[in-house]
Amino acid sequence: MTTKQLKYLFTVTHFDGEPDRVATPLVLANNALAGGADVLLWFTVEGANLGRRGSADGIIPKSFPPVADLLKTFAENGGKIGVCPPCGKTHGVTDDNILPNAEWMGASAVLLAGADRQAFTF
Repeated sequence: MTTKQLKYLFTVTHFDGEPDRVATPLVLANNALAGGADVLLWFTVEGANLGRRGSADGIIPKSFPPVADLLKTFAENGGKIGVCPPCGKTHGVTDDNILPNAEWMGASAVLLAGADRQAFTF
């Protein structure tokens, strides 16, 4: 008997104004990865800032580990990150400073990637 791998999409729309709201999907994503799931984070709106190297430094939630640590753990465990291209451009994310484990992921790509995933938005 084979079991189907769980697949999740966590859309992050917040940045440094609400650190716990940024950390929550990262905590969930890391736990899903640890459980063997295929996990995609999609950074859009203000959350696109997180796609820029070093941008999470100094974002310290009240209830969770630092956001930079959560992102590092996510990358080390094979998590995938997509960054909304127009939002990234608005917030200064470029090909030169995008996170090493991130890729540009526009509307069509995220819709396709999310078709068979359980989705959560923060």
